[in-house]
Amino acid sequence: MQITDPYITLLQQELEQLKLQNSDLTSLLSDKSVLLNETNEKLKASTTLMEGLLSDQSIQLNTIVENSSLGIVLTEEGVFIKANKAFQQMLGYSQKELSEMTVKDVSHKGDFPASKSYLTKLNDGLINHFLIKKRYLKKNGRYITCNTNVSAVRDTEGKVKYQVAIIEDVTRKEEQSKMLNAINKLSISILGKRNLSAIAWEIVRITADHLGLEDCVVYAVDNDKQQLTQVAAYVNKCPMEHLIQNILTIPMGYGIVGSVAKTGIPELINDTSVDNRYIIDDKARLSELSVPIIVNNKVIGVIDSEHSQKDYFTQEHFKTFTNIANLAAAQFNNALSLIKEETARKENNKLLVKLKKSNEELENFAQVVSHDLKSPLRSMSAIISWIQEDNQDLLNPETTLNFERLHSKLDKMDHLINGILKYSSIDKINQTIQAVNIHQLVLDILQVIHVPAHIHVQIQGTLPSIDSNKFRMQQLFQNIISNAIKYIDKPKGVVQISAITKGNNVIYKIEDNGIGIEKKYHNKIFEIFETLETSEGHATGIGLSIVKKIINSFKGEIWLESGVGKGTTFYIKLQKKILDSEKDFIFD
Repeated sequence: MQITDPYITLLQQELEQLKLQNSDLTSLLSDKSVLLNETNEKLKASTTLMEGLLSDQSIQLNTIVENSSLGIVLTEEGVFIKANKAFQQMLGYSQKELSEMTVKDVSHKGDFPASKSYLTKLNDGLINHFLIKKRYLKKNGRYITCNTNVSAVRDTEGKVKYQVAIIEDVTRKEEQSKMLNAINKLSISILGKRNLSAIAWEIVRITADHLGLEDCVVYAVDNDKQQLTQVAAYVNKCPMEHLIQNILTIPMGYGIVGSVAKTGIPELINDTSVDNRYIIDDKARLSELSVPIIVNNKVIGVIDSEHSQKDYFTQEHFKTFTNIANLAAAQFNNALSLIKEETARKENNKLLVKLKKSNEELENFAQVVSHDLKSPLRSMSAIISWIQEDNQDLLNPETTLNFERLHSKLDKMDHLINGILKYSSIDKINQTIQAVNIHQLVLDILQVIHVPAHIHVQIQGTLPSIDSNKFRMQQLFQNIISNAIKYIDKPKGVVQISAITKGNNVIYKIEDNGIGIEKKYHNKIFEIFETLETSEGHATGIGLSIVKKIINSFKGEIWLESGVGKGTTFYIKLQKKILDSEKDFIFD
């Protein structure tokens, strides 16, 4: 009889169970192994795919960087590691040349403080990127202005390993902005100015400051003298404000500036060393831009600038200088006109002084004539009368006629002397201005002068009164009316006097049916000592010159209509009311 130990039975049961579990685990491990192999194969395929994608992305990224219009550079501690084509073209250096240079080598010294401040913050971890406007030095020696966006590439410890910079050339935008600001500021600065020197100095100062020029000069053109003269020169030639050292005068057509003044065509010279027209002023410079200031198709000035570098001036400079010249033209022309006015005023003052002296001499001459000539004339007249009386019975008719002719000539000489005295004293007598009744004045004149019986004088309507001087108006109308009566050759003579009012002016009309005046004498008769060829008797040629002088003193006008045998009509235009501001002219 077999005896079964319960403990052993239990162990056998557990062992069988373990065998079953082990079988399940083996089966599971087998399944997992297959799955792992499958996953591993998938992972290998995915890795291959990722590597391919990363390679494609790298190629695409390089393509984007290389073809970007912006400059992109990678630097390590300020040394160029990589630079794209755009940055190489901006500065004119190749990748190999840049790899041997530092950022400092191509940066403007004036931008160092700002750059250093940002880099310190970047290295200290205070910022991860910054934007700065700075200037880069090109291979040709010129600077460009760029917006530079710098970002840090850090290692696992957070330290800056590389710097990536994206660079945009904004030089042209900056130049356009500066040039626009220069034009705007200049337009405000010279507005209303009429002083040539002030306008010229504003032009050179604002233009040179805003455009960063080494030299800027404004020339004024004297077309009469055919030359140009510096009126403002900025920077090297003016250590003191508004003061030019060694002012340069250039003949028209001489040098680049003179050529521009002569042709009126602006010129941009990239290399003055090969232009035989170039004139050295304070020192030689290799670039020159010269633009004319033109008004009414006439060159009145030139704006000129020079620079030490070749090819310095751009088309933007050219356009800006042209705009400045156009802007300055009107003010410059006004200033030149003011100078001419001032010169004319000074000349007029000189002429007035001479005229005053001449008038004084004329007055003195008239007094001499009155004293030294009238006395001998009276003596001659008396002697002739005595001879006639003493020899009355001995004189034949012809001799008697000759004596009468002598008396007539002496009388004419006496009238001539009196006329000279009246003419010279017109502007010496105080001309008190008052209301003058011209109608009554003419009536009084007709009572005084001799009017032959065959001549009828008619006044049509009422002659208007005016502000004037009664004595001068009496001289004026008496001369005109007497003249009209004197030259009537008709059996029945007529003199008609009338007037019309136009605004503040009165036009008096004196019309006769006399011999008339040939057209060639219409202006000549107002000149002193001029008489008509048909005049006889006591005509001195002074009467109408006195009339003209009186009318001029009252800012009036006189003219006539006449023809031989058709009579004469004089027109006299005078102000009805004289303003207080105009009375000074009359009393001058």
